[in-house]
Amino acid sequence: PNAFSPGSGTSINDELKVIKRGIATLNFFKVFNRWGQLVFQTTDIEQGWNGQFNGKPQPMGTYVYIIDAQTSTGRKYYKQGNVTLIR
Repeated sequence: PNAFSPGSGTSINDELKVIKRGIATLNFFKVFNRWGQLVFQTTDIEQGWNGQFNGKPQPMGTYVYIIDAQTSTGRKYYKQGNVTLIR
């Protein structure tokens, strides 16, 4: 996805997370704000970002994400891109 809307009152699209296909290990999933500040990171492939940083909802805008993972067969997966947080 290129946008998500946390806190919208529905359970749809409330969290930005890695969608896995098969068995994979997440080395890291990081999200940065437009100033390059790390606002979320995890190594748990089941955990996603809810649009908050230090317990405070983050403003609408564009955020950068980086995913570094590896499949059970050893294939490396690296992706980076932008996502828009909509309130």
